[in-house]
Amino acid sequence: MKKKRQHYVWRNYLRSWSNSKDIIPALIKKEKKIATPNLMGVAQEKFYYSLVEFTVEEEIVLKQLISNLSNDDTKEIYQQYFDLFTTYSRFKRILESKDLPTKHKSEIEEKLDLMKINLMEDFHSDFESFGHKLMLVQKPEDLMFLEDEEYLIKTLIFLCFQYVRTKKMKNTFSQKFENHLTILPKYFHVLSFVLATGMANGLRFYKQTKFIFIENISKVDFITSDQPITNLLEDERDELGNIKSLEFYYPLSPKVALKIHYKDEGLKFDHIKATEEKVNCLNHIVFNRSEDFIFACTTKELENYKNCL
Repeated sequence: MKKKRQHYVWRNYLRSWSNSKDIIPALIKKEKKIATPNLMGVAQEKFYYSLVEFTVEEEIVLKQLISNLSNDDTKEIYQQYFDLFTTYSRFKRILESKDLPTKHKSEIEEKLDLMKINLMEDFHSDFESFGHKLMLVQKPEDLMFLEDEEYLIKTLIFLCFQYVRTKKMKNTFSQKFENHLTILPKYFHVLSFVLATGMANGLRFYKQTKFIFIENISKVDFITSDQPITNLLEDERDELGNIKSLEFYYPLSPKVALKIHYKDEGLKFDHIKATEEKVNCLNHIVFNRSEDFIFACTTKELENYKNCL
């Protein structure tokens, strides 16, 4: 079955802000409107992860780009990503070059179309499953599962994919390389796998990684958006315009958030309490880094952000 609606924000994650019927208060930025849609209808696009066709020349360039981003730890998995996500394109070219009976050709085209639509979506669904334990975190000690190496790498993979795969990231990539001669916007989904995996692999071995449980003790709830994970240090850039450092912020629920940074400061795990001032500050960052949607527990909470549009 073709998976038509493909989400770039995990529905199970957004349930922390929805009611029992999966209705979630949402501010739709482009329309400057507050609505209460079902989770099936937000942070998704039809066939968002659908594979694209590449020419032979485009595949050569893409393969070289991936090779340039690889190291000894990632070379093999990056090659697997390339082979996997260009399979449809290669098979399509082969099919078009063959003189086959119409019925036989139609059967192959149908299977190829299913691969085109579902393959990458299925992989993202698998990676979403890596975040299940993180979604259960309600108190600081719940983060202790990250002491286990297997859970740590799975959680880092989950976080990095949730950070990279969004519509905002796709649009940013497309705008940056819109007129580039070799790096094409159509490479985004394949490169997002490469970048997320490389990021997770690097963080896995970084000894100074610190996980901070943020407890919201105020009457104001944490909000989230269609860019649920943001880099709090995104505005700190070098002379070439490249982001210098990384500090992930990820609201897990209206009263709990996670911050991850990579500074050699103290313990691996920490617990801080966020006052109303701090919660409002973090919420405004989420609002400013969003693309199309802001989510909250109530429509009333979204009114202030609507006035900012």
